Amino acid sequence: MTSQRLTTGALLRYIRGNTTEKANLQVVGIKPIESKTDDPSGSAKRYRLMLSDGKSTFSSCMLGTQMNKLIETNTLKENSIIRIDRVMVNSIDKQNGRVMLMLYEIEVIESDFERIGDPVALPLTDIINSGPNANRLEAATNNPPAASAAAPTTNVIRQGAKALPTLDDRKKPNGDNRAAAKGANVIDKERIINIDTLNPYMNKWTIKARIRKLFNCDLVDKSGEIRATGFNAECDRLYSMLEIGEVYYITKASLKAANRQYNTTNSDYEMTFNHDTIIEACDVGEGENIPQVQYNFISISEIANRAANSVCDVIGVVKSTSDMQTIVSKASQKEFSKRDILLVDEKASISTTLWGQQAEEFDGSSHPVIAFKGIKIGDFNGRTLSVTNSTLTRQDPTETERTVELRVWFDNEGKLMDLPDLSKAGEAGNRPTVMKTLSQVIADGIGLGDKPDYVSVKAVVTLIKKDSAVYMMCPEGKCGKKIVDENNGTYRCEKCNKTYNSFKWAYMISAEISDTTGAQWVTIFRNEAETLLGVSAEEFGNHKLNQAESIVDEIISKAINHELIFKLRAKAEQYNDERKIRFTCVSITEIDWPAHGRRLLNEINQMEPVQN
Repeated sequence: MTSQRLTTGALLRYIRGNTTEKANLQVVGIKPIESKTDDPSGSAKRYRLMLSDGKSTFSSCMLGTQMNKLIETNTLKENSIIRIDRVMVNSIDKQNGRVMLMLYEIEVIESDFERIGDPVALPLTDIINSGPNANRLEAATNNPPAASAAAPTTNVIRQGAKALPTLDDRKKPNGDNRAAAKGANVIDKERIINIDTLNPYMNKWTIKARIRKLFNCDLVDKSGEIRATGFNAECDRLYSMLEIGEVYYITKASLKAANRQYNTTNSDYEMTFNHDTIIEACDVGEGENIPQVQYNFISISEIANRAANSVCDVIGVVKSTSDMQTIVSKASQKEFSKRDILLVDEKASISTTLWGQQAEEFDGSSHPVIAFKGIKIGDFNGRTLSVTNSTLTRQDPTETERTVELRVWFDNEGKLMDLPDLSKAGEAGNRPTVMKTLSQVIADGIGLGDKPDYVSVKAVVTLIKKDSAVYMMCPEGKCGKKIVDENNGTYRCEKCNKTYNSFKWAYMISAEISDTTGAQWVTIFRNEAETLLGVSAEEFGNHKLNQAESIVDEIISKAINHELIFKLRAKAEQYNDERKIRFTCVSITEIDWPAHGRRLLNEINQMEPVQN
């Protein structure tokens, strides 16, 4: 078997930018790159390949995650022959030979094959001296232009064999910076493309965008947004010339698939500034058609269907504002200021937390309209929002028509409406759910998805852990955290970093519910626990504090062996490297027997008739 089966020289041509070629290559090495995230699904696992074209090998070839199944099914292995259908070049640090080939689409031609030829590693000098203009420059070496004679000696191919323009050059007025960048370094302003059309397979492009954030920086134009990052020397070179809110021409940066762990923009790709990147400030008036920010708003009610720890864009009216609190971080022991606001729109409300200086300075007395871009979703006892360092917050934003719509709605009717609160777990009890048996809940994998599942079961309580049914809670209404009894008549809340003379009792019941098919432990909080036991947490806690065990036992016994409808929230959580489903009760109701009978009849009517 000979090397004619492979496309000799293809690796170097790929590195030089000819990514349209569909070459036949051989896999001579596979190395798994373990995920650095806590993703238990392993979806972030990557594979790095060493490829051979029969003459040379190149080891920095990253397989797209969508191709992982080829390795996991043992279709792609060492010595397999593959055809490259889609590839991009990621220039990490070309000066030091750090270039990555990103393999997005490949086809396995021969799964099992023997090693072809005796290839050697692609020389570092070939990698360093590669680039989109390498072939043209090599052809011109016998007749170099006069201007290049004075160029400094270097192994790095620069556009037009010239050094990049300096920051001072680029900031010269009246177009002097453009004159200094003639030849390959000039920005083609006649061929501006939209951000939403960028992809890694474009060799020449220029965008005109406004800086939304530094550094990483988010870029925005009228079509969308994209994340851009500068490292090391590029950070030093470019950081000082970029200003938030200003508009720039940008060209010759690298593009790669967006890393969704850190990138919250709506683009499928992200940009990396490299030593070839050119950035030039727009002249006054040139950026008027570029928006300040691009929002992708979802309604507050939609937040209930989004995964915890994800981010979203949301807009609403501040209906109420809490007092500012100071909390102490358990990890750093540093104090942080926080303030909660209740954000509302036409369908729902949600508790939103502001931090630091923003919390200290915020005034919600006028019920302003607030827009958040990239705000984090939490799921403690319901759904909450929390501002992060990367969240963009705008008060009464003029960039969206929703500001006026919400203002009119709130002033006319919204301020008087009692809306569902996503930050109260009990509100989830209002959502429609399917009825299942406990064995069906397990068999159907309820709760194993990325989002929580809701299900109803008809069951009885068979056991309640009475010793831990209530706990001493911080008296601050919005806190809800357990306090520590100092045994001197005072109670300490670590979250609020305060000592109080009193506390509140709160329910957190661990109970086993059963039906004819199985049993399941569930957690029951506050309102639902009061419904189950028939007494308030304050009353139950005082009986426990006074050691009135007979009264406590009587309360528990009345709740046991009584058939009820339990609406459950099921969500997978990680405990000691083990994935378990946590079931939280969001509603408890008496059985509507006529409705229950009609449901059973409907299920019977839908059954397939038995064939004799």
